[in-house]
Amino acid sequence: MDKKNLLKSSQITIEPSDEADLWNADWIISLTKGEKNRIGKASFAGEKVRGTVPLQVELEEEYRNQGYGTEAIRMMVNWAFRHASVYEVTAVTEHENDKAVRALEKAEFVYREGDRHTERYSIIKGKSNWLGIYLVIGICLGLILGIVLSAPKLGFGIGLIASIITGAAMDNSEKHKREKITGTKDE
Repeated sequence: MDKKNLLKSSQITIEPSDEADLWNADWIISLTKGEKNRIGKASFAGEKVRGTVPLQVELEEEYRNQGYGTEAIRMMVNWAFRHASVYEVTAVTEHENDKAVRALEKAEFVYREGDRHTERYSIIKGKSNWLGIYLVIGICLGLILGIVLSAPKLGFGIGLIASIITGAAMDNSEKHKREKITGTKDE
């Protein structure tokens, strides 16, 4: 078993049933402590479209309404978002399934659309913020350069300009990659 695909929290453990087909196989949800028996399953099986993957989580009746579903949803979303080509995770639930809707909303899913029978929810991966990261790094390195050159203002200026250019270029690159995968323009 590949440990990088073992998802574990203080409450539950989720592991794929088939390491060779992570995107279509069932993932087994079990309790982390105690009996460690299977309490449900999760899956990304279904149609994957342009950066979007479907998520299904189903718990055994006796384990519902205890926070396990929300925890499993969050863990599966975090795992999916570690993959560069995934920008959105969707979930479909029956219109009357208030418990599933509540679990999705607690996991920060947002209602997208619905009809008389089903509702579609999704969560979108946050955009990158390289500019902010590089500003901090650039300012620090610029000040160090300024101290070494005995010209703190010059070093600060060089660090600031270099960090803005680098951070903006990386954010722009990420934006274009997202647009290419999803087929939608970011505002």
